[in-house]
Amino acid sequence: MSYAFEALPRGFSDLVGEEAAQGVWAESMFRSVTRSFGFAPVTVAPVGYAETFEQFGSAATGRIFAFEDLSGRRLALTADSLVAVLRALAGSGRLTGGASALGAACVPIARYRRKRHRGWSQAVAVICNEADELAADLTLLRLWAELFEVLGPAAGGRLEYCDYGVLDAIAADEGLSPAAARNALHHRRRGPAPEAAGEPRAAEQVLPPGEPRDDEQVLPPGEPREAEPAPPSPAGFLRRLDRLSELCRGLPPREAPDRVAAAEPVTGERMAHLRTVLAIAHELGVRVEFDLDWEHAPEYQAGLCFLARTGDGRTLGDGGGYHHMVRTLDIGLSSCWSTSASVNLLAELGPVPDAECVHLMRMPSADLRTFMAVARRLRGAGYDVLEHWQPRRLGRQLRRVPARPSQWFALVGEKEAASGRLTLQNAAATGVTRDLDLNPV
Repeated sequence: MSYAFEALPRGFSDLVGEEAAQGVWAESMFRSVTRSFGFAPVTVAPVGYAETFEQFGSAATGRIFAFEDLSGRRLALTADSLVAVLRALAGSGRLTGGASALGAACVPIARYRRKRHRGWSQAVAVICNEADELAADLTLLRLWAELFEVLGPAAGGRLEYCDYGVLDAIAADEGLSPAAARNALHHRRRGPAPEAAGEPRAAEQVLPPGEPRDDEQVLPPGEPREAEPAPPSPAGFLRRLDRLSELCRGLPPREAPDRVAAAEPVTGERMAHLRTVLAIAHELGVRVEFDLDWEHAPEYQAGLCFLARTGDGRTLGDGGGYHHMVRTLDIGLSSCWSTSASVNLLAELGPVPDAECVHLMRMPSADLRTFMAVARRLRGAGYDVLEHWQPRRLGRQLRRVPARPSQWFALVGEKEAASGRLTLQNAAATGVTRDLDLNPV
């Protein structure tokens, strides 16, 4: 089977020119902001062991691009930005000891997804081994405040918070483990189990009346049977969550923590944490919302989580605690916070600077060293320079210059060499010119 040279698998696309420049700008902007907060720059390998991503649970078998190499090792293209950054930090030795470690990267992601770009990039910032939960949450909050400021008011950026630590507080009060609480929410999302419709469970023994089960203790007649304590039921847990969800619907963010703490005193500590984060978000001028939408609760333990959205509701990124998930990697991590954003969406929203470019035409009379010296002088003045060494049919060549205010053109010949001055003509506005002194400063 053969394919056309230019063709790509469905969902992938090569980016060239201005569209690629947007992505480069978005990555540069994200790296600049994270670097200002002390995140170490990270570049990750495009390939790793498939098991690395599968055991983390974020890219299940069948969703990643896996293959065997010549040595029979099962490899995969990088399928998760958090896993890739953790692998890089661990390999560099930064996760040893008790000190916190920060890393940030722009990671090309390759996995089967229904996205505009299946081969897309995530900008991710990771905080590991941070003992202070409030410090980590406020770092991520301020990081997004800076990103929103760079993106500008047109993006309409806002954060939607949900404190899933409330789940664990109520579950503990009901005698449920965090895993049992998440399992109850998981089953609610999936709907009623088959046995609810009168069907026996697959593993259940169907026995004649009076016949003991394999796991049932057979006692002599008249022997008293000890009553086993009934396991905690998730019904009360789910009812309490429903009441809180309804209570918070439509509440202003600054009122929600007090109302939740009053309705469920066991959440008081979590609400004090949330109250601080929301207050500082307000001081920073970040638009925030808060709800307790358990429908989207992650199936792992998480505390204060958020979604970053545009003004029209599109999801730019997310963030929060990934403590339980990173423990499954068995690399000695007890705490991990992360936030990631789609580079593609950041690129579409960002005010990408339109660099000024000079289309420099070398006339036949121009000495080549003079021409190169002029180009060097222009670049030293901050212009991008596109050199045309043998422009034929000058009029047609000039018409190909994009008619934008950022685009200029100039001719280099004997006159410019003799006078030591160059005239730049704007491609979008006739008569708008700039004079540049070619003599060394």
